[in-house]
Amino acid sequence: MNPLTVPVALLYFVLACLAASQAHGNTTVSRPNILFIFTDDQDLELGSLNYLPKIRERVQDQGFTFNNHYATVALCCPSRVALLRGQHAHNTNNTFVQAQGGGYDKFRLSGEDQDYLPQWLRKAGYRSEYIGKLMNQYGIYNYNITPKGWDHFDGLLDPYTYTFNTPVFSQNGQRPIYYANQHQTDVIRAKAADRLTRLLANPDQPWYLQVAPVAPHQQFNDSGRYPPVPLLRHENLYPGLTAPRTPNFNPVVQDKPSWLGEIPQMNASQIAFSDETYRRRAQALAGIDEMVSHLLDILAQAGKLDDTLILFSSDHGYHVGQHRVPAGKTLPYREDTHVPFFVKGPGIPKGQSTLAPSTHVDLAPTILSFAGLSKNEWPPFLDGRDLTSDWNGSAHTNASTEVINIEFWGLSGSEGALIISNATRNTYKTIRIIGPDYGYLYTRWCTNETEIYDTVIDPYEQNRIQPSAQPSLANRLNGILLATKTCVQDSCRDPWSYLHPGGSVHNLKDALDPIHDQYYASLPQVSFKECLLFQSPRNEEPFFPGFDPNAPYAFAQQYRNSTALLGSPAYPGTNDAPEAIPELGHFGAVYQGLAEIEKDARVLTDEELASTGQGTRKRAWPLYG
Repeated sequence: MNPLTVPVALLYFVLACLAASQAHGNTTVSRPNILFIFTDDQDLELGSLNYLPKIRERVQDQGFTFNNHYATVALCCPSRVALLRGQHAHNTNNTFVQAQGGGYDKFRLSGEDQDYLPQWLRKAGYRSEYIGKLMNQYGIYNYNITPKGWDHFDGLLDPYTYTFNTPVFSQNGQRPIYYANQHQTDVIRAKAADRLTRLLANPDQPWYLQVAPVAPHQQFNDSGRYPPVPLLRHENLYPGLTAPRTPNFNPVVQDKPSWLGEIPQMNASQIAFSDETYRRRAQALAGIDEMVSHLLDILAQAGKLDDTLILFSSDHGYHVGQHRVPAGKTLPYREDTHVPFFVKGPGIPKGQSTLAPSTHVDLAPTILSFAGLSKNEWPPFLDGRDLTSDWNGSAHTNASTEVINIEFWGLSGSEGALIISNATRNTYKTIRIIGPDYGYLYTRWCTNETEIYDTVIDPYEQNRIQPSAQPSLANRLNGILLATKTCVQDSCRDPWSYLHPGGSVHNLKDALDPIHDQYYASLPQVSFKECLLFQSPRNEEPFFPGFDPNAPYAFAQQYRNSTALLGSPAYPGTNDAPEAIPELGHFGAVYQGLAEIEKDARVLTDEELASTGQGTRKRAWPLYG
């Protein structure tokens, strides 16, 4: 699908009409039913949409595409929490997939689970349901602490979340159920089809249904990390398919900071692993394509396909051999952060797109806008912007859309085929600038090394610009990163105004005026004291002049509880814990409906529940909440 730039007048007219239709009217128009398909680890840069032909034809081509949509954290749990809260990870303080940085327990102990998307949709009169993977660390050891807010919740459980042929779920906090002889993707599909049919049976009740399959995530089990396991009926698709040989695939010369600058070129076996991973990812996506097409058929049969708002995205991207890493995420580059996002539904322009930047923290306010919730009922702490009203075709001249904040705390590594000895040095702060005719990626690593790329002339982010070569540019990029690394609310949406309260600067071009040289040269350099695996304000000093890290507004601390618990950062009960149920085969030769799937389902035994060390695990987070 070729990107198209929407004329400003047309887009403004469409969104104005949509906003007006949401103010009053019947359920279908004023409060559209919402179906959100949210995949796991799905790249955009490496062509994943080529393996979703039905989704492209029936959703993307019939809707509107955001061509510059980014995850703000290239890791599952913090990205998902950021989306559900409409906040950057430095404000949720859920920054990793397990203690000390994050996870489900930290999400609920922070109190953030009492004030997030499903509760807000309830205010708008919606019934909210969720099927699939919610976030890391929701498992068989805490399944009965049901995620709050959802009217129906049927979630995958660690440590089985990433073993595709051993699907284990808990429905509304009930005892976990193992769906024997089934592939996880088909179980999610059957559950989603069943819930969608039930929701459509009550036409007077608007609903929000989020379906979150794990594919095309890698398979993790007791013995290691491997390419994803597709449905059996898809395992022979795309014979000979290999990972794209992009210019940054296993480069001969690699000028990178931290641990990335130390790893050698991939050898033949590692390249083969990358190719196998890419092929298996394409095969795994075939099950997602079938799933979504099935759900669209159900909507069409009910006469509700055109009346339903359908969103499609992924928690973050993925690399397969880029930058010499055989497979994985967690990096600030485009492969790991640039993700698909498109929306189809009533009032949405068909077959059009925009280059205006957007991020996952924008999705919560956008969904609330579609749901018709009055803005005076929105939570005050949202960092994102409403894409149905604030965004327009001239967004590249708008300060609120040029800057994308990306951040990471914690370990990196390769999901198979490479052991990285210094993966603890992967904490960083990043901004991506996407202007109408310019673009930059600027990163400060916890090693206090700097990366700058001109992403227009260097889209594969290989040729570093040394700060000393372009000091004016480096000073401006440091200044905007200094502002965004602690931004809250309006300062996230419009960081240039935070830097220039007088309104004289609206974008990077304005900031590069020599009149501002002294100001930017005077700002402190973004830096770290050491490479910690979690967020610590003391470790990330200095801050923007006048910023008080102890103030209630700082890091949105006034909107969450402190999670100041001490202990070890690793404990039994993670998705790396022992799996009591072995993989007994490869399933998914034929799709079966829920009734057939449930014939072989059974609850977990006491022994199976006890095998992950429930009761002995330790929660662990740093003193800073």
